[in-house]
Amino acid sequence: MKRSLGKLIALMILSVSGWGATYQWKMLEAPQTLYVQQSGVVRYECTFSTSAADYTIDFKPSGTEEYRASILTQRDRIVEGKRVQTFDVLITPLKEGNIEIALEALIRHTTFASIENASIGRDNVKKYDFDDETAHLPKVLITAKPNSAALSGEMALEVRIDKRSVIAHEPVHVSLFLRGKGNLDQYVPYELNISGVNIFAEEPMRDISPDTAGFSGEIRQEFALVSSKSFIIPSITIDVFDTSTQKIKRLQSEAAAIEVVQGYERSNLLDPPALRDWSGWMRYTLYTGLVMAGVAMGEAVRRLWKLRPRRKAKRFWDEAKTIKELVILLALSGERAYEPIIAELEVGTLDLREAKKRLSHSNSVK
Repeated sequence: MKRSLGKLIALMILSVSGWGATYQWKMLEAPQTLYVQQSGVVRYECTFSTSAADYTIDFKPSGTEEYRASILTQRDRIVEGKRVQTFDVLITPLKEGNIEIALEALIRHTTFASIENASIGRDNVKKYDFDDETAHLPKVLITAKPNSAALSGEMALEVRIDKRSVIAHEPVHVSLFLRGKGNLDQYVPYELNISGVNIFAEEPMRDISPDTAGFSGEIRQEFALVSSKSFIIPSITIDVFDTSTQKIKRLQSEAAAIEVVQGYERSNLLDPPALRDWSGWMRYTLYTGLVMAGVAMGEAVRRLWKLRPRRKAKRFWDEAKTIKELVILLALSGERAYEPIIAELEVGTLDLREAKKRLSHSNSVK
């Protein structure tokens, strides 16, 4: 096949200016101490000796038993003719003690043969298209201090109760809100237990996004409480390690008394004295019917609770405004199922809107 002049010129430019570039990794900043479950940012920078157009960096930090690691942000720019890439990595210690962070990145160089194959239109050459080299990033030593709380960060708790007086078997709705920033992704659904009360709990709705402290946003959990007699909603407490004060902080709501009024009272009958003249079996039949009606009402309430309109859960990718932001959020999730979509976004065969549609469809199928 005849080579075009434009492709040959591009080939010459790439082969001369990009071939054989050197690079150097630096650690720009890192926390010296963190508490267990407290997140911190380690910033790495890779500087090439040229514009390095034929180099790519495949950096997917993986954690260990001692810490979690994920990419928070990355930046690629040209400074005085040299390519500079900066990575912010979120590190979260899982155990106390001295933790050594030793990460690796894959430096991928497109070979001359691969460029030539592309320039002349070959599409059947798949081997030896890349030269890969593993780069060992500068090691970071972080001292992780003990922390007895499962959650860490700066958070606030709010509990809402829709009513304080109901009739028997009428549900009381309780909403739990946890807002702020920190390791909100580690929130475990709260278990509410009250003797003599049927409790229906929903899975928490997480409206959170990546942050330098881990995640920021809001978690909402809904409860429906059904009972035939008055009860008390105990204080809801969540222990959080407050990173601003470096102390354990107990987030706590106030206890609330719920009055339950019986749905049937003798004084409300049209002709109460007539009860004295009824035979015993008729009275028992009436009482049984009332009990069954109460049970049926409770079951109806339970079914209506399940069928009520629910606020659409927000997906983490909905916040992405650009293709680059969406690629970063999908990469941070660590899900391998998103890799095909990431690849299509990076090469430009998929736009932002269509990518979000595919993500929503795949999530609904699951």
